[in-house]
Amino acid sequence: MAFNSIIFCFIFSPVTVIIYFFLPKKFKNIYLLLISILFYSYSSIFNTLILLLITIYNYQAVKKMDKLKRRRKYKLIEILIINIFTLCYFKYYYLLLNNIFSNISFKEIIFPLGMSFYIFTLLSYVIDVYRKKITSERNFISFSLYIFFFPKLIMGPIVRYKDFKRQIDNHDFNNSLFNYGFKRFIIGLSMKVILADTFSRIISLYKVDSMLGSIIIIILYSMQIYYDFAGYTNMALGLSNIFGFDFKENFNYPYMSNSVSEFYRRWHISLGEWFKDYVYIPLGGSRTTKPRLVINLLIVWLLTGMWHGASLNYIIWGFFLGVIIVIEKLGLSKIKIPKFIGIFFTFIIISISWIFFFNPDFNNIALLFNNLVNIKHFTDIKILSILENYIVYIVIGLICLTPIVKNIGIIFKKKCNILYNLSSVLYLLALLILSTAYMISYSYQSFLYFNF
Repeated sequence: MAFNSIIFCFIFSPVTVIIYFFLPKKFKNIYLLLISILFYSYSSIFNTLILLLITIYNYQAVKKMDKLKRRRKYKLIEILIINIFTLCYFKYYYLLLNNIFSNISFKEIIFPLGMSFYIFTLLSYVIDVYRKKITSERNFISFSLYIFFFPKLIMGPIVRYKDFKRQIDNHDFNNSLFNYGFKRFIIGLSMKVILADTFSRIISLYKVDSMLGSIIIIILYSMQIYYDFAGYTNMALGLSNIFGFDFKENFNYPYMSNSVSEFYRRWHISLGEWFKDYVYIPLGGSRTTKPRLVINLLIVWLLTGMWHGASLNYIIWGFFLGVIIVIEKLGLSKIKIPKFIGIFFTFIIISISWIFFFNPDFNNIALLFNNLVNIKHFTDIKILSILENYIVYIVIGLICLTPIVKNIGIIFKKKCNILYNLSSVLYLLALLILSTAYMISYSYQSFLYFNF
């Protein structure tokens, strides 16, 4: 069941929320767990059983590890191997076999939704218990809810157990948090169905045939993936707020970054922090020799590419970004340039990186790059038609990549709080009506990160 579906927005979530608020506090966690299992089962009962088995194994194994005084490391290695093997089997087995043995047809394995996210969630829990940053959870309901909690289950954010634990017995109705969560959910829904899906339709309709066409498509890639994933994150965090949970942000206007390093401190923050804490720092981080620093960064970014998929384009995407960040770390970041220039060039580099991210077919990559430098064929009729019909969406998309709208709202609220509150209600109502119209009028498009 997807967040951007009519059945979720107008049946599943309202009914779930209403029942939740009328339940006694002692039943809320078990109710949320059962609802989360039902939510995940909607896509596949078999995959739900897989996730249940993974959850039960980790619950028991980590409890046992936490009691050990000796051989803790061996138990840790066992748990890590089983979790990583499970992820690799479902995520890479079919792709790798078909790439290696292209003449043989293998039966496709259905990749369980969200596996990359909940395996990484489990790995953070396992490692934190081993490091004695937290103690293993003794309550199976609480532990299972941590894994299954449906707002974050499929596409994150990757929540650390310590952040979940401090709220698990204290989440309850909070009027301001509820209102904020409802607002975030509507904004996230509109980001997905109005902007991301519109940009996706434009990309699918247009065959790149000019320099301007390549530039526009690359910009649309950049906006599509942001509004798709950040839209989901807003919906996930908004739903969490409605149920009384308050988790860390996962996006912070990444396209306003002054460098690629800064971009990935603002983009998919929970994944970046995961790789920093569980891969980069254990490798030695930046407090080492320059050759070792280069190796550490490239390892992290190659693994980041592989996390997204086994296709070569993801490896190239990760390696490309790794090289850019190495260059920044080795001295480029020390060069002082005006911020707007840094933002402009960072946007260009990130946008180029999305070419590899979006295109497993290298013929499409070659076509985009060839047209990108084909100044003799600057424009074509179809791209001009697209600009004419969709320029409003593109302009709105570009504006909302910046904090301009947010800052205007802050100033407006300070100047006239009553009028701000009234206009906010009308604005959210308009977004909800418009988003519903888009969901009804256009065919369903899944979230991009469902693939990961």
